[in-house]
Amino acid sequence: MNRYALLLQYDGTGFNGWQIQSGGRTIQDELEKSVKILTKKDVRVTASGRTDAGVHALGQIVHFDADLSIPLDKLCISLNGILPQDISVKNAYRVPDDFHSRFSAVKREYLYLIYRYPLRTPFMRYRAMWINHSIDIEYIREASYYLIGEKDFCSFCKKISSENGTIRRVESIDVTESDDVIRIRLRANAFLHNMIRIIVGTIVQMYCENREPAFINEILDRKDRTYSGFTAPPYGLYLEEITYNPSLNQYESAF
Repeated sequence: MNRYALLLQYDGTGFNGWQIQSGGRTIQDELEKSVKILTKKDVRVTASGRTDAGVHALGQIVHFDADLSIPLDKLCISLNGILPQDISVKNAYRVPDDFHSRFSAVKREYLYLIYRYPLRTPFMRYRAMWINHSIDIEYIREASYYLIGEKDFCSFCKKISSENGTIRRVESIDVTESDDVIRIRLRANAFLHNMIRIIVGTIVQMYCENREPAFINEILDRKDRTYSGFTAPPYGLYLEEITYNPSLNQYESAF
């Protein structure tokens, strides 16, 4: 048996999230069915993190164990030939037996897109949160600044996340804008359930209510979800990159 890691991409629009569940399509179910067709065996696939319904991935990492004798590039090509069109394998790695897509990760990076324009566009449908009013990009940067570092994000998560602690270390939040799209890129050791979407929704709501950017500190201090803002829609969120030490690039790969 060898352990393989896959760099996976998917459009989350047509899925009920990553995890297998009763009713509705899931990415895990589609991937495990495809691996079974290839290996002729039931294989459990583990992801770096579970994405919610509607959330996309540009750099999801999964691992599984299998007895395969095909080259890694053929593994990618074969799985892409089986998988539905809204999931694809971008690369494959042969990794050590102790590699774990979730527990070996040291950093996670997500991207949130906001389409800012008075009128809607079909090209951002299910791709970004649309706001038809002005918002100052410098305001987003200043409010985001107060979230950098190791903090208790109890006010910025779904209550189910609080069971295992709510302290996380946010390494950076970069905010850029081009072509009417605001890109918010967040890097942290880990994120809580709905944490990024609540952060984005809270900052937008603060701006609309004419709050000072520093007001986000008061929300942090409250440690209560009821004091933060709305949860931004899932389709603006992208799992962009998972970092490991050593890097996946140190291992044999398909490309």
